[in-house]
Amino acid sequence: MSAAEKARILAIDVGAGTTDVLLTQPGEPLENAVKLVVPSRTRVVAAEIDEATARGRAVAFDGPTMGGGACAAAMKRHVAAGLPFLATPEAALTFADDLERVRADGVTVVPEIEIIPRLGALSQSSVVIRSGDLGLATFAQALTLLGVDASCVDAVAIAAQDHGFSPSRSNRVVRFALWEAAIAARRHLNELFYAPAEIPADLTRLQAVARQAQSLAHGMPVLVADTGPAALYGALPNNIDNAVLVNIGNGHTFCVVALERRFTGVFEHHTSCLTRDRLEEYLRRFLKGRLTTEEVLADGGHGAMLDSGAVASVTELPILVTGPRRELLRGTTLAAEFAAPHGDMMLTGCFGLRRAVLDRFGAQLPPSERPSHQ
Repeated sequence: MSAAEKARILAIDVGAGTTDVLLTQPGEPLENAVKLVVPSRTRVVAAEIDEATARGRAVAFDGPTMGGGACAAAMKRHVAAGLPFLATPEAALTFADDLERVRADGVTVVPEIEIIPRLGALSQSSVVIRSGDLGLATFAQALTLLGVDASCVDAVAIAAQDHGFSPSRSNRVVRFALWEAAIAARRHLNELFYAPAEIPADLTRLQAVARQAQSLAHGMPVLVADTGPAALYGALPNNIDNAVLVNIGNGHTFCVVALERRFTGVFEHHTSCLTRDRLEEYLRRFLKGRLTTEEVLADGGHGAMLDSGAVASVTELPILVTGPRRELLRGTTLAAEFAAPHGDMMLTGCFGLRRAVLDRFGAQLPPSERPSHQ
């Protein structure tokens, strides 16, 4: 039995709309793994904030930095209703990298040690809402109720979208600079998966996710990655090294040209800004090397960069499309194929995480000295 068949790998892909979970089972094919597709934490937290708003309660937001989106919009609705919103500094970074901007939005940023006393001094009833991209207690409870023990795993891998910590510069520019550097270095797709000690200093969301992952791993290996590379690595078939990979997510549309499984070109935009015709036009121009970062930035996206030496070979590559909003390219005149690795498109990011774990740790999973699972 191979390491892939023996290992219990927990992979969690945190998206803007859903959080997707894969827990492989020893001796079972991937089709029989435990799989969950549930609302993303930012949506769950947003619902908790909205409930506090409806009840006229003050909110204390405490915990690790997480993705904004829905929960940031809920915070603004709460403040607009004239209700107090307190947050610890780390939790407040969910809403902006500059805490002065967060304060300007009406949030009271207080040290963690002061947040409960400050709540007690308010006249309103209050509620403490926990931040973080993983609701660990809820997650463990849900699996336990389903008869699944997730407390003993051989590795944990988590993906979350990280724009990079940048109080003074556009996050869109900072994020795209990561991909430009990957192209310049011709990095392999699996080189954008990080062990905790390897995470770049400005990827603060991934650092927060890694700390949560370590609490799940109990000393076993941990990898984290951005959602884009995770989905694309999961969509790339084992027998194909060269392809155009398009992940149309709920938040971002992320396209990579992979040659020998290395970053050769990247185009990234916000899915909400795109229609089928617009995306198709962007992709055609990108693959001809005629789409610029400046143009995409001006349209509210992140950028486009294709290695000039790759333009001639791109026309021969298969175009593999995945992601929860992949219907955006349904009916396209592009020669695109809809990828569904292991028969499950929604778990593409989790499959990429699992693949990266096996690349990095496969020879030692599960460690021979580790007790067998009960």
